[in-house]
Amino acid sequence: MQLARIAVMAVGLIGAASSARAEVFATVQSGDGARILFYTQPGPCVGQARLAEHVAVGGAKTPGCWLLAASTVLVSFFDGERGDVPVSHLKRATSL
Repeated sequence: MQLARIAVMAVGLIGAASSARAEVFATVQSGDGARILFYTQPGPCVGQARLAEHVAVGGAKTPGCWLLAASTVLVSFFDGERGDVPVSHLKRATSL
């Protein structure tokens, strides 16, 4: 069941990333209230990478790039921070 959920989410990530419209399609939130927004647009990212944005509790934003690798989303931010987010932790965005 878990593997099927990951596969469906991965297909959704790939499909949403190919969309021409710029939109948030998934988010992940940390225990302290900060969150990462995953966009469909490439922004300043290259290759298959797409725009990500870390939003701190106070509202400060740090841009970065994300890339899907198996069942993990690899995220690198422009301030040098990076992280690996399990696909199973992502929430599909309805509207923000």
